[in-house]
Amino acid sequence: MHALVDTLVAVVTLLPYFLFALVIFFLGKFLFDWSTPQFQDDLELTERDNPAFGVFFAGYMLGLALAISGAFFGIGASIVANLVNIGTSGIAAIVLLRFSMFIGDKFVLYRFAIAKEIAGDRNSGTGFAMAGLFIAGGLVIDGVMSGQSATYLGMLRDIIVYWAIGQVFLIVGGLLFQWTARYDVHKTIEEDDNVAAGISMGGYFVGLGIILKAALTGAGSDLGPEILVTLVIGVIGLIVLVFARIMAAVVMLPKANLADEVSRQKNMAAGVVSAVTYVALSLLFASVVTAQMM
Repeated sequence: MHALVDTLVAVVTLLPYFLFALVIFFLGKFLFDWSTPQFQDDLELTERDNPAFGVFFAGYMLGLALAISGAFFGIGASIVANLVNIGTSGIAAIVLLRFSMFIGDKFVLYRFAIAKEIAGDRNSGTGFAMAGLFIAGGLVIDGVMSGQSATYLGMLRDIIVYWAIGQVFLIVGGLLFQWTARYDVHKTIEEDDNVAAGISMGGYFVGLGIILKAALTGAGSDLGPEILVTLVIGVIGLIVLVFARIMAAVVMLPKANLADEVSRQKNMAAGVVSAVTYVALSLLFASVVTAQMM
């Protein structure tokens, strides 16, 4: 009975933080609407019934929730200090995720005109690829926010440095995916409106985001050693994802050509299996890394 009462008291005590998080979450949604005039949410989701925008938007909102959740790391006894820290970290999270969207557009899926593909062509393949990138961006920010810094200026520096490292890995990871896919990923998704290829790429980015979160979790102000650890784990993680691509082709679909199934035949089942393999191996690798670093 005492345990139940203590649990209820703890939940009630934490409820203001949840409500504050909702405010930050809706602020992030407002920033998305304000900074993307090329998309009109109500028009795309209702009047046009645009599935590509639905996937794209859902991925952004999930990435936003993951990014904001990192602001709750290390809640202390002072409610005022907690709200200040959550507010500062939460606003930083939504701004960084919006910048992540820009980087993904210009440097990862750089051969796409994202707005045209999503709103104009209703290309769900692009929607899934971008959704995976948003979720990866949210996971990166979640990991970045878990670090401890001595001052607010130090915290701002650490957040920007580690976030930038995460973005570099996402860019390199995107190039690596295209190099190992054995088909022209951009052409397949953009020109062929290939949903299977978009799902596969989106799952790859989610897997990479899981690995990067594990690499960045707890990174603090001792930048030299922390960056080295992050780089080592990130590089090994990229190798794991290459192995996941091989595993999906050899183990999961041993009697089929995975690249052909996804690119030429637009086999969504093969795309889903490929995406889940990336996520599954990333989860296992991240669990090992997290256990070792605890």
